[in-house]
Order: sequence, then structure tokens, then C-alpha cells
Amino acid sequence: MIFWGALLTLIWDQLSPLHRPTQFDRLFVRYSDWVLHHFNAGTHSHGLLAWTVAALIPALLVGLVGLALGESNYFLGLAWGALVLYQCLGFRQISQLADELQSALHRGDQKNARLLLVEFGLDNVDAIPAQELNRVAVAQVLQLGLSRVYGPLFWFMLLGPFGAVAHALSTPLAERWRGDTDFRVMIGRILNLLDWLPVRLLAFSFAIVGNFEEAMLSWRSNNSDDTPSNAAILQAAGFGALGMDDTSPDPDYVSGAAALLKRAALVWLALLGLLWLGGL
Repeated sequence: MIFWGALLTLIWDQLSPLHRPTQFDRLFVRYSDWVLHHFNAGTHSHGLLAWTVAALIPALLVGLVGLALGESNYFLGLAWGALVLYQCLGFRQISQLADELQSALHRGDQKNARLLLVEFGLDNVDAIPAQELNRVAVAQVLQLGLSRVYGPLFWFMLLGPFGAVAHALSTPLAERWRGDTDFRVMIGRILNLLDWLPVRLLAFSFAIVGNFEEAMLSWRSNNSDDTPSNAAILQAAGFGALGMDDTSPDPDYVSGAAALLKRAALVWLALLGLLWLGGL
């Protein structure tokens, strides 16, 4: 069911892409603000409690519905899983935004490029130096691929609809509750834990479908740091797989990053298909 649910969702997303923010996204923002207002007492334990209320409990409810439907009818369970995963992803939108961003960078239209980076989820885009726009754009495409595709997809593969929703809701919470208080730091730690394995699997996937030697070399060089962040590992492997050097990259690398994400998706689907054929 997991393999067919993921396959159907990715096909559905290509045929009818989901553009964010959706109405559900807007409702969830209001809900997350309500949780923040009522549960923010500034401590780690309250942060964990708030995450449980805002993300874990809704994910559990979605998972229980999926289990009930799957027990009653295989196809109902499959349809529910595909619907839930579709609501968590945004693969086609990433490709479309990457194409628009690349076009703006080619034209030298920095104003529009910065507006598109805001759509990609970046803050303080006006502070980004002009010579860094291309590099930042490539890095953000890769990061968006993790948060909107591979994070939810990995947890869907592992835990079904429950896992996909838990990750998909934790990501906007970490962005919206960002800060340096213990309460706000806690949600960042939870998301880092959820992303730890997907980031490394995605980094290895980049090496398989891109420049293997450069990707692994960049990854190992990054691992020489004491505590490399998930974002740093993803960026290092992605840049290496694309063959980017330390100079300001060409705008074409932006769409190249989106293409890299697509090729990695084929690797993940192939692995899922093999596991399905093996009865696992």
C-alpha cells in the first residue's frame, strides 16, 4: 500500500499540482498561533506539549482513520493514504518556482527574484547580497525539496499517513515558532530529529543521481565539523552532486537543483518498488 500510495501521489501531484498556501495551511497557521498563545510558558516541556497538541495528535487522528479504512477496504486505505500524502507534498510547485526564479535571475530581475525567494520561505531576502542570490536560490530549492517532499515522503514510507502528517505539520511549526527561548528551541530540535535520517538518505541519493565523487567529497568535508547541521549536509551534498564550485553559480543551477530532486524521487520509488516486490 505504501508503494502504490506514494506512486499515485507523485503522479497526482504532476497532473494537478497543489499550490501553497492552501486553505488548510491558512487554517493551520491560525491553529498554531492559538496553541502558541495558550501553551507557551517558555520551557522545553511546554514546547514538547505544544508540539504534541499541534502536530502529534492531529497526525495520530489521521493515522487512525487510515488504519480503520485500510481494515475495512484496501482501496479505501490506499485512497486515504494518497490523499493525505498529496496534501503534505508540493513537488510540482517547487519545479515551477525554480523555473520562474531561474528566469528572473537570467534577466537580472533581482526584485522579482527576491519576491520568489520569499515564496520559497526565506526571510530577510533584502539582506542577501546580489552576488549571493544564485547560490541562495539553489540552496533553498534543495531545502524546500526536503521540507515539502522528502521529509513527508520518508515518514510516509516508514509510518504511513501518520508519519507524513507529523512531519508536514512540524515543519511550519518550527518556522513559525522560531526563536531562542527554550519553548521555541524545542520544536526546532524535534524537526532536526525528524529530518536527521531523511537528510542523509537524500544526500546519498544526490550522489547516486548526480556527480557521485564530488557529492561524497563535499559531504565528508562537511562532516569534519563537530556538529554539522542537517541543512549544511543537504547543501554540501547537493552542491557537490551539481558540480558547483565556490564561485557564484550560473542561474541554470537553480532548475538543475529541481531536476536533481526529481531524479532522487525516481531512486526512492525504485527502492520502494523493490521492497514491494520482495514483500517487505
